[in-house]
Amino acid sequence: MTASDRDGFENPFPLANNSRREVTKFGTVDVSSAIISITVKAKVNSITEARLVIDGKSSVISRLDFSSQITVEQSIGDYSRIMFTGFVVEAKVSGSQIEALCTAIPEFSERRLSPMATVGVPGAEMIYTLAKEGGLGDEQLSIQGIDTLPFEVFEIIAPVEGVQIDKAVRVGEVTIADREFLNLEGIPEANSAAEFNGFQSYAVTYVTSNMLLAAENLALQEIDISLAWLTVRSRYSIAPLPGGRISGWERARMFVAPRRGPLVYVRGLRTKRRWLRVPEQEVQLTNLEPTSKHLDLTHPPLGRTIPLNIRQAIIATARASREKDSITRVTALWEAIEFYVGKTAVPSLFSKSDKKAIRRALPEFADQHKSKRLEMLLGDLNNPPLFVKFRRRVSLDGAPVSQSDIDLLAKLRKVRNDVVHGRSPDEPEVHEVNQGVAIVSRILVFTVGRLGIAGQDV
Repeated sequence: MTASDRDGFENPFPLANNSRREVTKFGTVDVSSAIISITVKAKVNSITEARLVIDGKSSVISRLDFSSQITVEQSIGDYSRIMFTGFVVEAKVSGSQIEALCTAIPEFSERRLSPMATVGVPGAEMIYTLAKEGGLGDEQLSIQGIDTLPFEVFEIIAPVEGVQIDKAVRVGEVTIADREFLNLEGIPEANSAAEFNGFQSYAVTYVTSNMLLAAENLALQEIDISLAWLTVRSRYSIAPLPGGRISGWERARMFVAPRRGPLVYVRGLRTKRRWLRVPEQEVQLTNLEPTSKHLDLTHPPLGRTIPLNIRQAIIATARASREKDSITRVTALWEAIEFYVGKTAVPSLFSKSDKKAIRRALPEFADQHKSKRLEMLLGDLNNPPLFVKFRRRVSLDGAPVSQSDIDLLAKLRKVRNDVVHGRSPDEPEVHEVNQGVAIVSRILVFTVGRLGIAGQDV
């Protein structure tokens, strides 16, 4: 492997020592054998960039996922150091070589920062907020003064659409009220202030924290669940309520959907620091160019005979790529996998004679419920877990899936299961969810390619 410094890229790999070795990984996959050259541009006050030239003929590229995190480590004798960590932003094919252009923190250019008007927000807190909004995790941040911010009660106010009221009403931890109920003195002056003041109804709640951003996140979760509860409650359609109270009904309630407006106002009741802003961070969407730059997106062709479960898997994966909340994205991703697996059959683990032997060994119970339960469990002996069927389906479709891909999907599966079973999940990193979506997308592309033969079933 050689290294160069053209186009302003600096060569961090001196060739003076024959014991020098570079290890390049995409995720956990070591692709060092496919690397022809590496160049890195690292300057003060700028984001580190790298250019990797990869041998397109190498067998390892089938396990190289451009969406995964890249690490380049240099070792000289017993000494080693990380030279680059980041992500590919573009991969260009030229003959038998692939040129991968990479950046250390692509989130800074991918995310659109929220419009924001502030009053009294300390500099350390603003830096922290901008870094978090740019996609950095807490483990990547060390900001002096952030730990000394005082804890206090924050009032969080968000406009609400789809609700019309004439007095304040409490829903969970949230009060929904009209504008006359609110105290908006000192709201930051901004163009968005007029828009914020133009709503009929607002949701108000209170959170104790030491930072505006943390308070906002917790409060918006409470507001969203309260509005979701109103939506669910409006679909209740029998007369008796829990407890026996008789309730009326109106068909029009089946078509309401109260929702949070685009702005949020957060203020500390003690320090008076406050902001008015758009809370949701959006990725800077770009345009596809399937007639020029992105010609390969039309291959393999999407045929007319694709089974319904694969169609639904494609739709669910697209939803997992568009949602903003990580947990919502993960649940959509696993919905896509369940659709994809469909009616996949796996060779039986237990034979008929095995099951007969188990039945003979079972004790007899006088309680019919226990006997039926055991019989039900016996019937499920050859019903494999979803992950087993998933791996079987992938092998049949011929999609290149590595053990590290499986490990990541298993981690995301645990997140989904924790949510389903009422446990608090460890929220995954954004790049992990992105890569999970990329893995399932890869599998679906291979499936669609295999289905190019008209009428082939899945």
